[in-house]
Amino acid sequence: MSKRQVKKEQRDRIETWRKDAETLSYEEAMQALDLLLAELQNDSVPLADLQQKVLHGEVYLNRCQSLLDSVEQSIIELDPTTLKATTDA
Repeated sequence: MSKRQVKKEQRDRIETWRKDAETLSYEEAMQALDLLLAELQNDSVPLADLQQKVLHGEVYLNRCQSLLDSVEQSIIELDPTTLKATTDA
């Protein structure tokens, strides 16, 4: 298999993980990330699979960050006196 094919397969795999992660809540994504981290910490991941696990973890981490950013933005858009959404944001 050529390097180009390997890179395409890896990109496709990451895109599939991203699509799957889009359906997860913050808690679900954190739990999946915790499970991957536990796997990495107890040395149960073969060296050949290590990079894939790390990349998969990054997808979950990005999902969590995206959800946090969304919540932060909605809080920023609240009127501090009424706690209702501002219309000029």
